[in-house]
Amino acid sequence: MSSKVKHRLINDKFEDPGILIEIPTLGEYILFDIGNIYNIDKEIIKKLSKIFITHTHMDHFIGFDYMLRLKLGKPQTVEIFGINPLSYNVYSKLQGYTWNLVDLEPQIIFKVKQLNQNIYESYQFDIKKKFQKELIKIEPVKDNIIYENEYYAVKYAVLDHKIDILGYSFEYKDRLLLKKEKIQNLPLKGKEVGDFKKFLQDENNKDKYFKIGDKNYSWQELREEFSYIQKGIKISYITDVIYHEKNKEKIIQLVKDSDYLYCEAVFLERDKEQAEKVYHLTTKQTAEIAKEANVKNLIVFHFSRRYGKNKELIMNEIKKYFENVS
Repeated sequence: MSSKVKHRLINDKFEDPGILIEIPTLGEYILFDIGNIYNIDKEIIKKLSKIFITHTHMDHFIGFDYMLRLKLGKPQTVEIFGINPLSYNVYSKLQGYTWNLVDLEPQIIFKVKQLNQNIYESYQFDIKKKFQKELIKIEPVKDNIIYENEYYAVKYAVLDHKIDILGYSFEYKDRLLLKKEKIQNLPLKGKEVGDFKKFLQDENNKDKYFKIGDKNYSWQELREEFSYIQKGIKISYITDVIYHEKNKEKIIQLVKDSDYLYCEAVFLERDKEQAEKVYHLTTKQTAEIAKEANVKNLIVFHFSRRYGKNKELIMNEIKKYFENVS
């Protein structure tokens, strides 16, 4: 059984980039880039818990103000991730407003974790302190995982857009689930069911036994009989990058074997020189990356407006090089 994670572009292919990921089982919404977000339902924006920013060019960041306005009035913490100088950009946005009447406002906190060369810097902006910038943590970079919990991890690569930006890969983990119809027949109740699941989840228990009633059962037979694996999903997001060998290698390494790769395809191949000048990808370059990275599905966006609204012109060219594209 595959994961039930939902995902989509937030705008038309010619408009501001960004993708929204929904995890219904967790009631969680995650946003990658926050440009024009008016097409996202207001109730979803109010529930956003994590935002991953590639960089703060206007079309990737202008929606922060709209999000902020919708977030006010409800106590919550919003986590924002990206690369230096993201914390300064967030601080500048927040300090663009006057906060002298917030004593009775519900507490809202923005937490920013930014990559700064070989360290992560974490800052906090609390409405009760008029969104002053507080450094709360500095930690060394050990790998390319900028966020992880028991359900998913978000990895990154530092890419070249004439400035350093981040490409992202969202990886929802495989999950062991119990077969409910089978579990009901076992003499296990409440906490015992939880302990049973934990026993099956732990690969270190392969040679161990679990007691049910007055009999011991092996990990292998219990796992096969009473559980199944819900397959995870890998969704990658790449935008605003120039095509050169170093960038290409980094992108392929990050997005390799993605179930879905959301990737810009700004220019037709005939306009390759213009793509190089403004540090973007062409249709062919995007297709080559998808093919070499062995992605299953390619979703393209961020089309140049020089082509009017002719999506088919761009889509047809990509299909010459990579068939499974939408």
